[in-house]
Amino acid sequence: MTQSTSPKGSVRLERVTPDTLKLYAPRLAAIMCQQIVRQNRSINFLHPFTTAQAIELFDNVGSSLVKEGPGRKTMWVARLPEGETGLPSIDMDGKETEYADILGTVQLSYHFSPNGVHRSEVGKLIVDDRYERRGIARTLMEELHREAKANGSTLCLLDTEAGYAEHFYVKMGWTLAGHVPGYAQTPDGTEKRGAAFMYKLL
Repeated sequence: MTQSTSPKGSVRLERVTPDTLKLYAPRLAAIMCQQIVRQNRSINFLHPFTTAQAIELFDNVGSSLVKEGPGRKTMWVARLPEGETGLPSIDMDGKETEYADILGTVQLSYHFSPNGVHRSEVGKLIVDDRYERRGIARTLMEELHREAKANGSTLCLLDTEAGYAEHFYVKMGWTLAGHVPGYAQTPDGTEKRGAAFMYKLL
């Protein structure tokens, strides 16, 4: 487990395994659903969707965590310092989940094509918005950068909702490649939002 410093203590980074993912998926789904429901973020789903569908989205990553070579994924969660109690974690059905000390997550995917093994991609950087200004997203991304570079990735890619987190990535050394309008619908289906495509040379 990697220890990383944040303004209010040490955020513990943990590499997720297929077995721990089964345990953590309900909590990760609850964090994601917070952003979809409360912030109207364009993340995968349109209303109505279920807690079970949100959990399945994370469960499906498990098979890629055991792969070796091209096409594999690495996933982390950020957890509160030991001894610090997390805020209650409530899913869309109003039920409390376990592992409330998990604050966020990110995934790193390695390209599967032989001519693209030097490329990697960021997926599902999601942080509980009740823990803003603790440097959680930055800590997760710094670990992702280190891991990608250590495994021979020289180019990392991502896309994000236009205007949402571009400034954060720019501060972390990412470059905006361009915008695509109308890329994804809002959860209520009333609007199509653009996406920002970005890259970082490692």
